[in-house]
Amino acid sequence: MMPSRLPHWPLRLVVLLLLLCITSVQAQSFDLVRLMQLLNAAPTPEVPYTEKKYSSLLAEPVLSSGTLAFRRPDTVEKNMKLPRNERYIITADELVLVRGNSEKRLPLSSQPLLSAFAASLRGVLTGDAELLRKHYQLTLSGEEKNWRLELVPQESSITRYVERILVSGQAGRVDQIEVRESSGDRSMMQIQGAGR
Repeated sequence: MMPSRLPHWPLRLVVLLLLLCITSVQAQSFDLVRLMQLLNAAPTPEVPYTEKKYSSLLAEPVLSSGTLAFRRPDTVEKNMKLPRNERYIITADELVLVRGNSEKRLPLSSQPLLSAFAASLRGVLTGDAELLRKHYQLTLSGEEKNWRLELVPQESSITRYVERILVSGQAGRVDQIEVRESSGDRSMMQIQGAGR
C-alpha cells in the first residue's frame, strides 16, 4: 500500500504567510540609519525654494524665494532673489553673507546658534547622524515615502532661540524645513525638486 500524500495547500499557505511576515518586517525597517543612507546617496543639485517667515509682530508672513545648493563635502549656499538679492554661504567653519558689493564673514565657532544651524543643514544633506547628534536629539517618524525628522536642540544656548527643526521629505529628498523658534515665530522652507 502506498503512503498517502498530504495536500500541498497547507505547506503553500505556511510559505505564503512567512513571505508576508518577512515583507512586512522589511517594510517596517525604515529607521534613522536607512534615512541617513538615502540622504547621503542623494544627488545634490541646485534647487528652487520658497520660504515663509511667520512672526507675531507681523500681520502676514514675509515671503522669500531663490535657490538652495549643496556642494559636498560641506558647502551650503542659499541665494535669495526675492524680496532682495542676498547670498548666504556656509563653508568650512564660516558663514559668508553677501549683500550687493558687501561681504561679511562670521566664524561659526564664535556663534553657537549659527554653528548648530549649519550642522543641521550639513548633517541632513550629507546623511550624517553623528554630526546631527552633537547638537540635537533626533526623532524620526513616518516611512520612507513620507518621513519627518525632528531635531530638538540639546544646548541651552540654542534652545533660547530655537525650539525645534522639522525636516520632511521622501526617500533621499528633502521637501521642507521648518524652524520653530522659542519665541513662537517660525519659518517654513519648501524645496522643489531636491534629490530628484
